[in-house]
Amino acid sequence: MNNKLHYYKNRIENLEQNLRSLKHRNRYLSFFRLISALAAIILFYIFLGQSVLLATGLFLIFLVALILLISAYNRNERKIKEFNTLITICKNEIHCLTTRHNPLFSDGNDYLQPHHPYASDLDIFGPHSLFQLSNRCVTKTGNNTLSEWLSSPATNDNIMKRQIAVKELSKITDWRQNIIRYGLSLKLKNDDPEFLINWGSTPSPFHKNKILYYSIFVLPVLSSLALVYSFIGSAIPISALVMIHIGIHYLNFRKVNRAHDHTSKRGNMLKTYSYIIKQFETQNWNSKKLKQLQEQLASNDRPTSQKIHQLTRLIELLDQRFNMVVQILFNLLFFYELHLLFRIDKWKQNYGKDIEKWFGVIGEIEALSSFANLSFNHEDWCFPSLSNQHFEMDMNEAGHPMIDHNLRVCNDYHLKGPGTVHIITGSNMAGKSTFLRTIGVNVVLALAGAPVCAREMNVSNVEVNTSMRIKDSIEDNESSFYAELKRIQQVIEKVNKKENTLLLLDEILRGTNSKDKHTGSKALIKQLVKYDAVALVATHDLELSVLENELPGNVENRFFDIQIDKDQLYFDYKIQHGVCKTFNAPILMKKMGIDLDILTESH
Repeated sequence: MNNKLHYYKNRIENLEQNLRSLKHRNRYLSFFRLISALAAIILFYIFLGQSVLLATGLFLIFLVALILLISAYNRNERKIKEFNTLITICKNEIHCLTTRHNPLFSDGNDYLQPHHPYASDLDIFGPHSLFQLSNRCVTKTGNNTLSEWLSSPATNDNIMKRQIAVKELSKITDWRQNIIRYGLSLKLKNDDPEFLINWGSTPSPFHKNKILYYSIFVLPVLSSLALVYSFIGSAIPISALVMIHIGIHYLNFRKVNRAHDHTSKRGNMLKTYSYIIKQFETQNWNSKKLKQLQEQLASNDRPTSQKIHQLTRLIELLDQRFNMVVQILFNLLFFYELHLLFRIDKWKQNYGKDIEKWFGVIGEIEALSSFANLSFNHEDWCFPSLSNQHFEMDMNEAGHPMIDHNLRVCNDYHLKGPGTVHIITGSNMAGKSTFLRTIGVNVVLALAGAPVCAREMNVSNVEVNTSMRIKDSIEDNESSFYAELKRIQQVIEKVNKKENTLLLLDEILRGTNSKDKHTGSKALIKQLVKYDAVALVATHDLELSVLENELPGNVENRFFDIQIDKDQLYFDYKIQHGVCKTFNAPILMKKMGIDLDILTESH
């Protein structure tokens, strides 16, 4: 991590140095702009009395110089904005490396599903989540794709392709950051890919209206001739034609407004999408996945980025329809709006059905780039290998990715099934729940095609299912116990169907009395073994550990130990074979002010 902090700090220093040069250059350009403007005016008046030709020539020379200086100044300003955005991106990476928070990008809270098999328990979405740690997407399409990848496992073939693509993308930091820089600079507010996908496949209100189409070409020609004729003859023809123009505008006013509403203010969104595609389609890729994505964008006529740019330009021109100059000079006589809408309709006919495919490619590019950034930032993480067995998991030095590098304690762990349940006991705060989440989060990353927080990892392709963080629901009129039973019911349904699942269960049936909890937990574990499930069960119920003797080879005990020195607690967060023998609840209760000695006092 220190290497990456050093990298980003050096990058910021270089950018700031270039920024100072650009600002210094802009001061000179501003000065010479002023000189050019004053020289053009002053010299024109000085030499006007001597020679109109000389005065005009000097004026034009300094006017051209002024235009060139303004153009250079504007280019410089754009560069300054680009460098400032890149500095912001690098500072965000430093912040993310040191705090595990990533405020510059979405935390994915909108993607959180209450009944998802694992997302809530493993903090996949929301503040301080796995999504926020990895997300570097600047489009809604990219965010959608990343959320899908973290919500369900991919096939082994797709995982391997993604891993190779991520490795290739991780080596081109400048390329990745330039895409982010462009998207952030536009500050997208109308990024709604689903809307545009539906729009692209829906016929325009002017589609196949041949009479209107030919009218907007013929009538402006007739109106121009009538206008000329009005100066030498009668004004009646031009008056009649203007009335016809007004009538056509009136009859189509609502359709024009509706068509404009469907595309209005989406220029920046399309600019970003076009830029991403342009950067992608012009690269020479080596990995199979990136080549496949590039092939999906290929076409016989022209690059996809140019097609999207054409639509962007048409929409931006249409957005000018409320400009008074446009309305009076172009729209009334020459049907400015209708010409643009017919051109947009033609674009839709040619390319509208391809929008979904293009956006899908953009989503994958951004999701892969997000994983590439994760891999680049964490050189000590690995890309896991995939086992064809059900079930097998080997992890060496695995830790939770959301825990600070300096505080993270890593563990080696081996789990092989089917029909295997590990019962994990331990004192309060010893690390049982964190360990379950460590397993779950790394499996989710592995099966999405991302690097994992481990030195080595081999894992089977499974769906993770959890029952860890159960809450009651006033809205659904459910107690926490009933909510947990419903979650366990979902787990049992998958187990009974012998689906490939990895179950992570933390203190199951906690909402009932200890006797019923023990009875239910014991029955559930035996059922899991019977149906060849694979599970890790964290519990304080030490009596469940006897199942290792009852079901040898299927149930194994693991525990987290604790060291107590007087009233001080020491945790090593290392998982071991066996059953926990040391507990800290009495010490913690005393620290909180509960006088346990009162139980031994005589009355």
